Amino acid sequence: MIRSYTEKYAEIWEGCPKQLPVFSKKYSRSEKLQKEQTLDQFLKTIKSFRKDRINHQSISEAKQRLFLQNTRAFLCNGLDFTNDQLELMFSDDMVNITRSFVRQAKAFDSELSFSDIFQACRNMWIMNGLQLILGIPMRVTPSIFAYSMLYPYTDNLIDDPQITILEKLAFSQRFRSRLSGVNLNPENKTEHAIFRLVEMIETEYSRTDFPEVFKSLLDIHDAQTASMKLIQLSDSLSEQETLKICLAKGGTSVLADGYLVAGNLTAGQKYFLYGYGAYLQLLDDIQDVQEDFNAGLMTVFSKSAFHQFLDDKLNKTYWFGDEVMKSLDSFDGQNIDLFKSLMRRSMDLFITEAIAQNPAAYSALYSAEFESYSPFYFSYIRKRKEQFTPYNGFLLTAIEEIAFSESMVDVSL
Repeated sequence: MIRSYTEKYAEIWEGCPKQLPVFSKKYSRSEKLQKEQTLDQFLKTIKSFRKDRINHQSISEAKQRLFLQNTRAFLCNGLDFTNDQLELMFSDDMVNITRSFVRQAKAFDSELSFSDIFQACRNMWIMNGLQLILGIPMRVTPSIFAYSMLYPYTDNLIDDPQITILEKLAFSQRFRSRLSGVNLNPENKTEHAIFRLVEMIETEYSRTDFPEVFKSLLDIHDAQTASMKLIQLSDSLSEQETLKICLAKGGTSVLADGYLVAGNLTAGQKYFLYGYGAYLQLLDDIQDVQEDFNAGLMTVFSKSAFHQFLDDKLNKTYWFGDEVMKSLDSFDGQNIDLFKSLMRRSMDLFITEAIAQNPAAYSALYSAEFESYSPFYFSYIRKRKEQFTPYNGFLLTAIEEIAFSESMVDVSL
């Protein structure tokens, strides 16, 4: 199944046009300057809220509500999200779920850093979105919690320079065995936490009744292992092989999200989720093109970046996402069209920002054309690079601050 999806979406990518995307609105000079002033004011709001949090001052419910209201006003006036989109983004469920998740994470491991918890939150939010379009009430289930928490632990272990390559490979094999259902005694504290999280998934989903749930976990593990070739064999891989590795890495990730949310999926749902994950991976690779190039990680974009302009590849990515979103019709949850419009607006802003952050990767004419569709001048975005980080948009920044405040609460209370 994974191979067939990879082949199909690779065909879709190859068939996507290279023509410039169609955006709904161009911004005049005066509009850009006004929106930049709006963002400057909002950044002051974030700074003030963050200062109180860092100084361990009590942050009342009223102050948190005001902060979220200010965020909503900025997203409306600064980034032109619609009222309906904002209602979906700012539901009480989303904030309460985040608070609940942070409490559970601190109770699970009091030594977790907030950056680890926030990394886990980002995956949980994707899964909450899937609950919405699948028609499932939004909440933190044991499997959503466990799967979201797995990757701070595994990423930290793999990224730790104090751990040898052989030790990392041995862990990868042991982790795969545990995902396969083999009961192993953990060899260290990190493995103990990881194995506990796998057990939480097993508690919610029987391996006998839900075999595809665990097959999806093995698929993403294998896809992530295969993605190591993007560094180890980067010079020998063709562009087609590189594309398929990237598609599989993203596709299997969100497909596993879907299985852990619903237990079972229809053929149409599986097809969409794989494509959605592949699209998110391509967007991530666009955003990280400079960092990946510097690190020798050869994605579809970094492989040719700074040798030839990425104009055509970015255009293809836009139309690839447009094609993926068409298969949302397989879902019968609420607000499908609204979810689709929200994703489109978010991705348009994401792509525009990626061009602004990596001007050397695109032709001057192409950048100028895209800048006309941006709410902000590209020079302004580059000056505020720290506030324009991947998948940490302004809504997430606001929720991050609320969640961090929550993480300072004594979980024993």
